[in-house]
Amino acid sequence: MSSTAPRRREPHAPPRSWWRQVLDFLELSSPEGQKGLALVVGLLVVGFGPLVLLAVLDVSGPLRKLLVALGPVSICLGFAGLVLVCGYRYGEALKWSRRQTWGLAAMFVGLGLLGGLGLWFSESSPEHGQRPSSVGDERP
Repeated sequence: MSSTAPRRREPHAPPRSWWRQVLDFLELSSPEGQKGLALVVGLLVVGFGPLVLLAVLDVSGPLRKLLVALGPVSICLGFAGLVLVCGYRYGEALKWSRRQTWGLAAMFVGLGLLGGLGLWFSESSPEHGQRPSSVGDERP
């Protein structure tokens, strides 16, 4: 005699979205992976914020010089912060010493400051003897 008792069906998990599948594939679905993703996205927002403002706003004068100069400064400071975070978390696995971590971070800070200063002083304004070029301006 065979038993024809109905089989229990286990409830199925809801289908995962494509974004969740991408995060799983990149191994970013764990809390540690999500912290890393948030760190990188925050770096991009902070680093490229002045350049986005420069593109969106129609500014001139000292404010324009400031936004142009802050572009590389903020990007390089963000990279320096990322190097410090990764160096302290994963320094042993990367075989980085504290001196190497701080040296690389200092290099990014220096590059950002030098780039910002260079762009600050190279950003010319029309009142310093340079004539702004116009489309219809023809020179002999």
